[in-house]
Amino acid sequence: MNLSEKIDKIVNNLNNKEFKTALNSCEKLINSRIENTVIYNLCGQAYQNLGFYEKSIIKFEKSIELNQKNYFAINNLAISLKAIEKLQLSEKAYQKCIKIKPDYLVGFINYANLKDHLNEPEEAINLYLLALKLSTEPTTAYILSKLSRLYLSIGKIQEARECGIQLLNKYPKDTYYYELFSEMAEPQKDEKYFLDMENLYNNENLKNGEIINLSFPLGLMNEKLENYEKAFKYYEKGNLLKKSQISYNFNDYLSLNESIKKIFSNPGLNKIKKKKFKKKIIFICGMPRSGTTLIEQIVSSHSKVLSTGENNFLSTFIRKNYLKDFRLNEDKILKDSFSNENLFQDYVLNIFNEFRYTLDVLTDKSIQNFLWIGFIKIFFPNSKILVTKRNSKDVCLSIYKNNFINGFMNFAYDQKDIANFYNVYIELIDFWKKIFSKDIYTVNYESLVDDPQQEIKEIINFCDLEWDPSCLNPNKNKSRIKTASITQARKPIYKSSKNLNQYYEENLKEMFDLLKN
Repeated sequence: MNLSEKIDKIVNNLNNKEFKTALNSCEKLINSRIENTVIYNLCGQAYQNLGFYEKSIIKFEKSIELNQKNYFAINNLAISLKAIEKLQLSEKAYQKCIKIKPDYLVGFINYANLKDHLNEPEEAINLYLLALKLSTEPTTAYILSKLSRLYLSIGKIQEARECGIQLLNKYPKDTYYYELFSEMAEPQKDEKYFLDMENLYNNENLKNGEIINLSFPLGLMNEKLENYEKAFKYYEKGNLLKKSQISYNFNDYLSLNESIKKIFSNPGLNKIKKKKFKKKIIFICGMPRSGTTLIEQIVSSHSKVLSTGENNFLSTFIRKNYLKDFRLNEDKILKDSFSNENLFQDYVLNIFNEFRYTLDVLTDKSIQNFLWIGFIKIFFPNSKILVTKRNSKDVCLSIYKNNFINGFMNFAYDQKDIANFYNVYIELIDFWKKIFSKDIYTVNYESLVDDPQQEIKEIINFCDLEWDPSCLNPNKNKSRIKTASITQARKPIYKSSKNLNQYYEENLKEMFDLLKN
């Protein structure tokens, strides 16, 4: 078998996801002193697909050394650099890649994905638009869906709609695009879309995943039309099918909570004084759908505050260093807590630098923040902590109405699971408040929407910020929003979502009766 045939075989191994076989073949050729840019690139791809990013980088760099214009290897290098959070180096690689190959569609899409990840939506949009000019049929739909979500996230609703309508016109039977369009649809304005979605839903040949895609938006559309009984039937169907597709064990969540309370009950941890850094993070903690997005929009409307959204930096570090099988490593936490170093804060600040977050005050509303308040108090000593409080029935109803992407939300598709999750959440928040009573500010959602001016002034004062009247108009905030609250957060503060639960009292009786708060 000649070298060309061996390379073809390795390519087939990679295409068939036989990564270890491909890796062994590549390493054998490399050990036989064959210096070939293609082989090193394929070896890097095998390591990359196995999750060994540092090793893949070595192979890609050797491939590029052998051929400076190997844009395939440069693109792959950028992917691995992004995976190990070397984001600025990744960007330089993409820039080099498309400079060498100005019509390389994959390079443009991947570079746009990086800009999306970097929270630079305008730059990502520009790159996707360039990619659209180069795209072929399969990638056009992907690019339009990315553009639609990006436009929506920065409040450009009309542009988002245009992309969504293009997709619906081109793929009228693809349920995914109906779900995407539902985020910006209006019942009266989009009656045709509404009817098309209902007709598609009634198609007996739909798969469960397709029914899920339609159930939640059809529920929302009927709710907007005040057809609450019909809305619930759609929500109920979507949740029933979604629950059958996911895995959730309440005992895992319970185990994590007990582990947290056991460790942070140690009174010695409360006396630790870590070195303060210049940057201050305002952590917004709360149940999903309890108003955290609105709070972040309010605070980051301040001229000296930058929103980082749901970045999950804390969860990433904790999973890597302290968490295993839903139990925290107490010895490791104590060791790092009493150390003169602060590797946790160093990690997060380094990531902020990679993201080019230059302001000294930043917000973080990551969905799991409420679990990590003890870590926040130790490792981020000059941080501020806001906890949202909202009518428990409205919170749990809002969760029940949504089809989430985040795996952390796997509790969201069953009335009993939602109520149990909420009850344990309340117990944990009460635990934190007893320990850090002076360091946590509770934002009451109902008070906020009833008297926004007074409540917002108190929030800004607690955050040790000078008053900025821009905070009274969070709907004008141009910060990007990625959560399920996109369209709501672009509106002026409103009261219509208060006590929405009253329309579902009978339908959600099981869940509401279980709520302790």
